[in-house]
Amino acid sequence: MTWDDPRARTPLGLVTIGQAPRSDVVPDMAGLLGSGVTIAERGALDGLARTEIDGLAPRGDDEILVTRLADGSAVFVGKPAVTPLVQRQIEALEAEGVAMTVLLCTGTFDGLRPSRPLVEPDKVLLGVIRGVRFSGRLGVLTPSPRHVEQTTRRWRDHGFDPIVLPASPYESEASSAGDLARRFRAGGAGFVLLDCIGFRREMREELQAHLGVPVVVPNLLVARVVAEMLGA
Repeated sequence: MTWDDPRARTPLGLVTIGQAPRSDVVPDMAGLLGSGVTIAERGALDGLARTEIDGLAPRGDDEILVTRLADGSAVFVGKPAVTPLVQRQIEALEAEGVAMTVLLCTGTFDGLRPSRPLVEPDKVLLGVIRGVRFSGRLGVLTPSPRHVEQTTRRWRDHGFDPIVLPASPYESEASSAGDLARRFRAGGAGFVLLDCIGFRREMREELQAHLGVPVVVPNLLVARVVAEMLGA
């Protein structure tokens, strides 16, 4: 099946770097994709025992990624270790006949080899932010204190002067949206990106209520882009 077949629902693959299903974010995305799209989810960590997952933890200078397991808990993994597992799930979905695959992570992945269209959220986000003129600095919410340094470096490499604050989308945080907004405002943020696929609409609404500037939720933005490509 392909998306130009009017008789069939378009098959779309979603690959998380954690475990499927991503019941935290996929329902919101599905609502934007519409009834003409059927979703197949796969996770890089599907079927792995906890001891095997622990063996994928970041080492040395590995880029740090955080994701969600099927039980709702969060886990840190190193990008070099998880990338081959992501590739394996992309290949499995393509073998099942998906028309397109979406990566459920805002990290930058090198070396993936899709044979069908692959949507990489980091590139979608960068394109949108570069296409918007705004006053002030780029505010970035990153998913843990461990991410602050690498996230700051990444957005500086893209040519921005970011103010980066940590807040987990997966665990209870001491910092409220009001406190985060105060710190973004003090840093001169004029546009805020929630830089993890796990952040949800509720965080955007709370921050916008306090800040009054654009706030972007990656999973919703990506779903809107994919819906446009699929004609959903």
